[in-house]
Amino acid sequence: MAAGTKLRTPSGVGPYSLVERLGKGGMGAVYRALDRETGATVAVKILRPELADDPTLVGRFLQEFRSATRLDHPNIVRALGAGADGRLVYLVMEYVEGVSLGKMLARGTKLPERTAVRLVTQVAQALHYAHRHRVIHRDVKPDNILVRPDGLAKLADFGLAKDVDGMDNLTRSKSALGTPHFMAPEQYADAKKVGVAGDVYSLGATLYNALTGSIPFADCATFTALAKKVRGEVPSPREVVPDLSAQVDLAVRRALNPDPAKRPSSCFQFLKLLPPLVPAGGEAAPAAKSRRPAPQGPERRTYVRRVCSLPTTCVVNTDLMGSPDGKETWPATVHDVSASGVGLILARRFEPGSVLAVQMEGGIGRPVRDLFVRVVRVKPDDLGHWFHGCTILPGEVPVDPPQ
Repeated sequence: MAAGTKLRTPSGVGPYSLVERLGKGGMGAVYRALDRETGATVAVKILRPELADDPTLVGRFLQEFRSATRLDHPNIVRALGAGADGRLVYLVMEYVEGVSLGKMLARGTKLPERTAVRLVTQVAQALHYAHRHRVIHRDVKPDNILVRPDGLAKLADFGLAKDVDGMDNLTRSKSALGTPHFMAPEQYADAKKVGVAGDVYSLGATLYNALTGSIPFADCATFTALAKKVRGEVPSPREVVPDLSAQVDLAVRRALNPDPAKRPSSCFQFLKLLPPLVPAGGEAAPAAKSRRPAPQGPERRTYVRRVCSLPTTCVVNTDLMGSPDGKETWPATVHDVSASGVGLILARRFEPGSVLAVQMEGGIGRPVRDLFVRVVRVKPDDLGHWFHGCTILPGEVPVDPPQ
């Protein structure tokens, strides 16, 4: 978050000293704060005092904390706590150094296609993770995407999130919640029934804004603009920026389809429509190299010098994962391979325990074969990519004799 207005009052809430205001919205303001007990820098969001007497608004405000605590993902701002200090109700969140995508796109600025796709790739994975945990965001927009200086994107503000399994009913039937410029048409009619397809639409509108520097259906306050949104009458991204790829243009147009049933079925499926990304530095190297030297002595494991032709292809074994999305095919860069493990770099984060079926070419002149692996650790590698450390399951082991 960028530096904001110097704070005058209040000076703090609970154990937190408020340092500066980072931004404000309809529900309240967000401050950079210092935890007096630990010295840690955090972000504190304070509900406007005049709203504290409305139990529905207080409940919606606290819903952000309840929703976010269920989610632990590198592209989601972590929720740390909630409390009250007199009439001040507040949430405590991870402090993200950087700026919002909304500020990056201010005054008609547009991003290069690769940059925009990298950011949306990360947010799409965050949303897919949230949806798998039965949380619908309902307010995806550039202002709610924070971008660190290193390019890592984090989805924030689950204040309008819907907990599919929750008992609280904070959204009245036939009510509209969200930001009009980025809301799906069905969200105007009844936000209570908005599901995954609504977040897909909002993510598509966010990518449209990032690619073109303009907002689809900018004047949503008028009946004419709303009617155009319902009919899907928005210029394609390539009409605005002719040098965009046909693939990203098609992905955005599909996400912005006014019919929820005709959009990608999930943020994960929307992500698969986007152009593939390769790690920074261009195409994959001609051969994989190990991160560590081969061990020596009697316990020396067989080491693979020529593991595959790069990039190889990674296929998710959905029967073992129990995924509702069907079999998924992803390009992967093999970073290193030993007799018992393999390191993969993917533009998709799989959770530890996931089983992947990897199609590998076993060196020069060797046939393609399937290798089953289980993810044991995952960490950010390049922006929008994750390194997956995997153990090889019993069966075929991709071992070439040392050269």
